[in-house]
Amino acid sequence: MTLTATLSLLLAAATTPLEFQPAGLTSPSALETAAPTRNAAPGHDDRSDLVILKSGKEVECRVILEADDYVLTRRGSKKKQYSRDEIAEIHSVERSLAALFERYDALPARGPAQLAELALFCEQNELPSEARNFWIQVLTQDPENEQAWNELGGVYTKRRGWRLKVRGRFYTVDQLRERVSDWKHAMELPTAHFLLKTDVEPERALNIALNLERAYMTFYEVIGEALALQVFDEIPEVHVFKDAKDYPTPRFQGDAAWFSRGENTVYVNGAGPAVANAAIFKLTHALVLNSFRRTIGGNGSIAPWTERALAEAFSYALEVEDGIASWEFGRPIMEYFRFQAADEKPLAMKRVISSGYGAFNNGTDARRYNAECHTLMFFLLHAEDGKYRQGVADYMRSSFKGQSAATHLEKALGIKLKALEPQWIEFVKETADR
Repeated sequence: MTLTATLSLLLAAATTPLEFQPAGLTSPSALETAAPTRNAAPGHDDRSDLVILKSGKEVECRVILEADDYVLTRRGSKKKQYSRDEIAEIHSVERSLAALFERYDALPARGPAQLAELALFCEQNELPSEARNFWIQVLTQDPENEQAWNELGGVYTKRRGWRLKVRGRFYTVDQLRERVSDWKHAMELPTAHFLLKTDVEPERALNIALNLERAYMTFYEVIGEALALQVFDEIPEVHVFKDAKDYPTPRFQGDAAWFSRGENTVYVNGAGPAVANAAIFKLTHALVLNSFRRTIGGNGSIAPWTERALAEAFSYALEVEDGIASWEFGRPIMEYFRFQAADEKPLAMKRVISSGYGAFNNGTDARRYNAECHTLMFFLLHAEDGKYRQGVADYMRSSFKGQSAATHLEKALGIKLKALEPQWIEFVKETADR
């Protein structure tokens, strides 16, 4: 997907907020055994992927970027670029995930037999965490499935049936279900790129784990290709709390989710309404930080208004049906355009560009900042047949290195704000009148 095609999708809303829903799993689950301790969360080493060249040479590496005409790999501290013309085959974690979701979504039913096939596919394609989670799903539907128990390391005795060993003790699935319902013993589910820790219902947790990877893949499809972002192998954590009393106090009162940069963790109040949208909003912040940090280096941040606009777009575009998350981009958030068009005291463009994170949550102008960061980004991506899109991409990359001032945006776009602002205002009015 080209820069023009992908960036044009960013600032689009599609649906009313929806909540992550379980996919109809009804039997007990042994989820706690699916995860090691936090320090053992799986990453991907520099041999996780394989590039086969037309010469016949096989290169074990990590494929960190696939561009239209080249592929960038990493092995240790060294990066190597290959022309597409040199490559015969690519096997990577991300390609395996894409193939997994294609298989999963095409299934007419998701019973034990189909889930077992998915688990075997994952085992054969460098997705061990997803394989384990699918074996658990098999057990939630068929508690006596011998193949699943064996894959999960279960032990069978005639008197007690199947049990799993957890921290030195053996538990039945019913005992495990009761244990992991307490945050002190919350289950930990590793995925290809995240570690999910939660005490919500195991059925719901399994869906969230899979949807986290759907969010990752969507982010890189829409954002990553346009900005040439490299994949990251750090492990952001996502903590989803069943009970609000266990949910850590967010920075801004009332937030159903928040992201801690220092801990690289998204915290979610799982008891709140429409929690999926709030979770995706904050997960976008985690994806931005980890992908830009891996690509550009350092521990910076992109301009707050651009990060807010991206998070807003991903949150509003989320749809969940039968437990499967998807994103439908393509339309502006008309509420924001109409609000700004009718506003008697709109913010100047420079104020939006110079705003800090607090401006979107506090004060009488918070609604203005939220609306105008969306309309401004949408304008820059769509106005004048997309003439500013490349400049927006350049600005976002440079802003992570601390170059986020209005003058930096002017340089990236090749136009002064004084000349750009009237175009933005007219675009907002025309869009609001549709």
